Amino acid sequence: MIRRIICAFYCVISLCSFSGAALGQEVEIYIPSQHTAAPETEETNNILARCLATGLKEYCVGISFGKNGATFESNGISEITLETFVIDLSDESETTKPNVTVKNDEDGGTSQNTGSIDIKSAGIEIEFDFNSHKLRADQLDKVSVLAEALADEINVGKLYAIVGHTDGKGSDGYNCKLSEKRAATITSALLVGGAKAHLQPIGVGEVLLKDATNPANAQNRRVSFLKLDDNAETVINAFKALCN
Repeated sequence: MIRRIICAFYCVISLCSFSGAALGQEVEIYIPSQHTAAPETEETNNILARCLATGLKEYCVGISFGKNGATFESNGISEITLETFVIDLSDESETTKPNVTVKNDEDGGTSQNTGSIDIKSAGIEIEFDFNSHKLRADQLDKVSVLAEALADEINVGKLYAIVGHTDGKGSDGYNCKLSEKRAATITSALLVGGAKAHLQPIGVGEVLLKDATNPANAQNRRVSFLKLDDNAETVINAFKALCN
């Protein structure tokens, strides 16, 4: 049912206009969480919903996606990668942009430091056409699975900031606008698909490269979902300022 709803939405707003697989561009959706509740408090039969709600390695590593949804493959290659965004609240530099960095959890992660906010994330690969914010038809299954996870009881009413990213190609202004459109596209598709979490799209352009040594790397083109708690306003304002 959710997939049919997304398909209807996809056709009505003309999201199906893309230039072909040859121009395919990989984008990752990141579902971060600051929630650290004990595992027994996060009960659900939806493994992806549990991963998104907790951001914990033991719930996220090993998940793969297929036509029948998300499954756990203990011996397979996980389609979810872990990452942490760090917002430095003690930065006293004169720049208007806050000091926000990204770290790969597989390289040891990060510890909570005084004066900073650490946001755990789980990454799911989605594809857009090159220089496009249109959702590809072959990505509808994954978006449908994600919408269902965000409609699960443990995510109902929770707040997610959806942050769009680009690679290092193009101007800062162009990349900021493109990232905003990608975040908005995913947000609209998820809400029409039945997501019951509160979703707010934000674009940060090329500021938070996943692979800073290779700005053109396709891994830098992604969309991040930040699950927010008590410090939601601080986090949202910090990410919005990156493109202002």
